[in-house]
Amino acid sequence: MESWQRHGHLAAPQQRHPCSRALLTTFLAGVLAAVVLGPVPPLQAALQRGGPGAEVLIGADDDNLDNSIVHPPGTAADQSLSNTDVLDGGFGNDIIIGLLGSDVLHGNFGHDILIGGTEQGAKPNSDIIYGDAGNDVNIWAPGDGSDAFLGGPGFDAMVFGVIDRDADNVPTLTAPVEGFPHGVPTANVSGSPGFCTIERVEDPAFGYQYLARFFVRSSGALAVTIRLAQVEQVFCTSQEGGQITYADLTQADPQFVVVSSEQVQQLNPIVALIIR
Repeated sequence: MESWQRHGHLAAPQQRHPCSRALLTTFLAGVLAAVVLGPVPPLQAALQRGGPGAEVLIGADDDNLDNSIVHPPGTAADQSLSNTDVLDGGFGNDIIIGLLGSDVLHGNFGHDILIGGTEQGAKPNSDIIYGDAGNDVNIWAPGDGSDAFLGGPGFDAMVFGVIDRDADNVPTLTAPVEGFPHGVPTANVSGSPGFCTIERVEDPAFGYQYLARFFVRSSGALAVTIRLAQVEQVFCTSQEGGQITYADLTQADPQFVVVSSEQVQQLNPIVALIIR
């Protein structure tokens, strides 16, 4: 099993790779948008950007038919993005949570934790998630859609688990921990109602390298398919339930194996903060 620890310290994100053209384009687009859009009321900010420090970005879920800025009164055709948000992390270890809608999340620099949902089955709910530079973690929960996770440079992990949420369905955060001054979201992986399989994509033209499929344990039905690229680890629930399983995508033929909490700590200390 390849360990996260060989790829960097929790509180010191690696920047071994030069800023890619995609990241540069994102930055320049952000500057342009800030100039064009000007000040935006906080509750009508479907586009949010992080700064130099660690931040928590949560989707506003207000780009919809009730928002008169995007959907003028009396307009027949839907002008909204159906609660879709664009959340763009900064340079710190950010927590980025999309909530409702088919969101687009960018971690950018730092070791980021990203959650496309939680949507609890409300559609549209298929998110596009970019970890970008750093050792990033994407958490998927039952009720979320078939997402795509592109890890980017670094050592990135995909987690399937039941995310702990408050009464408003917003993921809750722990007390501050090393590297994450706002705390981290948590998820019950061993108690999830399903299990995962992993399939390598043989056609390079497809772009994604793996398909992680989540099946409902009680019925055996396929629930979602998560598309993965530049992701090194997947953590899910055992087929029988009650245990955490792990697949090492750096291996030629990755298979899920049962791992203990101590092994999770060795494999990925950020994931160890999140799952149980």
